[in-house]
Amino acid sequence: MSVSIITACRNRKKPLSISMASWIQFDEVDEVIVTDWNSDESIEHLTKLSKKIKVIKVKNEPYFNQPQPLNLAASLCTSEYLLKLDNDHILNPYFNFFDLHKIEENSFVSGCNSTMWEMDAYFLYPLWGLLYVKTDIFKSVGGYNENMGKYYAVEDDELCIRLISYGLNPIPIDIQKFSALHIAHTDKDRVQNFESFENINKLLGEKQTISEEKLYSHITKISRSKNHSDYPIVSKMLDIFNKQFDGEIDIDWYREPMYKWEVTQLSDQIYEAVKL
Repeated sequence: MSVSIITACRNRKKPLSISMASWIQFDEVDEVIVTDWNSDESIEHLTKLSKKIKVIKVKNEPYFNQPQPLNLAASLCTSEYLLKLDNDHILNPYFNFFDLHKIEENSFVSGCNSTMWEMDAYFLYPLWGLLYVKTDIFKSVGGYNENMGKYYAVEDDELCIRLISYGLNPIPIDIQKFSALHIAHTDKDRVQNFESFENINKLLGEKQTISEEKLYSHITKISRSKNHSDYPIVSKMLDIFNKQFDGEIDIDWYREPMYKWEVTQLSDQIYEAVKL
């Protein structure tokens, strides 16, 4: 089998360096494609870890966005399977993720439908952004919804809904085997690069009766609820599970990407992309 790992990075060089070193250890992984979304520091040095690694540089993007750079990375995938990981997801060398999670044409693996939510373990439950699916199916549904990049998160839930509507069965991550782990971090690290939080420093500069940690936690919850208000993910997900065996699903599983890119290959492992 052949797997392409995709991820999107903005100023997360240190955790990505740790995670990527774990990804390239697996024989199943043919390539790791990371879109560098206008980071302050270059991540090109990571290509020295392995010839599997490809970096797509995108400049002049003031805010981080998940769907756009992920779809851009996916456009370069050449493997049969696609595994989307966040910068802080580690693949455990002792429990092979690919041996434990088998998928075919009619299934996919996602943290969104996993029982890890019930666990009070910060190295597990933030794996909700993990997605493992056949590459052609990912492209058939249009990839991630690029209308959802302003606020943190929920684009992973939305894509799972469309994959189920497409006809796939969701398979949860096997949390009894620690095949994938999450590097713990603060809520500030989680939200600070998104457009919807550009006034955070102003808020922190004002007289506050709430701690910085609690403020960022509150902002994270607001962010997810903002996306939920536009796309009532939980209610739709439950509705789909209830109806998927009755042939009543009417969710539109395709999302047209908003942007097209001109991609220039600068070397064997470095690319540059410009929005058209």
